[in-house]
Amino acid sequence: MRLLKFILINIITFTVLLLIINWACGLYLKKGNTQASRDALPNYQADPDYAKQIFKDYNSVKHIYEPFVGWKCLPYHGKTLTISKEGERVHTPTDTTSRAKVVHFFGGSTMWGEGSDDQHTIPALFNQSNPQYLVYNHGQLAYNTRQEVDALITLYSKNKHADLVIFYDGVNDAAFLCPKEITQLPAHRLVPMYRDKIYVGKSAVVKELLIDIFLDNILKVIHKFTYKPTADNSLYDCVSDPAKAEEIAEIMMKNWELAHEIITQRGGKFIAILQPAAFVGAPRTDHLKLDEALGENFRSVYTNIKRKIAERKHPWIFDMTDKFDGDELIYIDFCHVSSNGNEIIAREISSVVNNINGQEAITQ
Repeated sequence: MRLLKFILINIITFTVLLLIINWACGLYLKKGNTQASRDALPNYQADPDYAKQIFKDYNSVKHIYEPFVGWKCLPYHGKTLTISKEGERVHTPTDTTSRAKVVHFFGGSTMWGEGSDDQHTIPALFNQSNPQYLVYNHGQLAYNTRQEVDALITLYSKNKHADLVIFYDGVNDAAFLCPKEITQLPAHRLVPMYRDKIYVGKSAVVKELLIDIFLDNILKVIHKFTYKPTADNSLYDCVSDPAKAEEIAEIMMKNWELAHEIITQRGGKFIAILQPAAFVGAPRTDHLKLDEALGENFRSVYTNIKRKIAERKHPWIFDMTDKFDGDELIYIDFCHVSSNGNEIIAREISSVVNNINGQEAITQ
């Protein structure tokens, strides 16, 4: 009994110490994170309080499982952010006049408008310049081109009309498919989490919980002081595995081509846009801390995409990766932007759309 009591006391003591050390490591990691919060970036210096509200609303967004695409936003109504009962971000139209044509925007969080309020997303700003259209924002956080095609199919299956569909892509296909844990394509950002948490059994769930409580922060601190990036221990493999970078780019192009076929066969028009990112072109990034390992792998995918765009010469694909080049503060991380970036892209899209409409008028 004395031996059992001694062992039990030591186990309890060790467990409590481990819990305390893991908690302390968490505090250390939090304190050691010198990266400025995004609302404190100079992009928002004109109204920092409003910026805080934008990110407060953003951090309040919750998601629910959605068939085929994986997830979707739950309805939400805040001071700067409104998500409809359909799970889509909405804005207030500039007027109430009748609109003859319908435009559907698809994309990830950049199209959704992360970093901006409802009236300064790309679709909202496009609508301000083009009030004759009825505009829908189908952007969802972390969606890539394959998920957008699935969302597009759902749109048509519900008998929704589309005169024009715009895909704004590149970042999520490149950034979230290059991690080594993505071992099979096509995929999306949450594939590793789904595989780790669904159909894994109770023992795996308990194991993960115990690691989170007792070891996770300790392991992160050890990694911080011992990790030296090399090709072998990189989190990404698009540089070390050029075939993967090529496959990601090809899948993305095929998704665009499939979307084009679906839409044009039903009487609509399709525009695909290769979006800007802080890792490509010559934008201002001195106010940010960027992950260069991600950047190298990201560029390997974008290089392939750009080559394919040049080879296939589809007139409906537009490369806008240079639109943020210059000294203006636009990025708030490697891909998201403040509202001035959305204004630039909205103007560019308006120009493309008006040019298409002008060419149609000439030929009619």
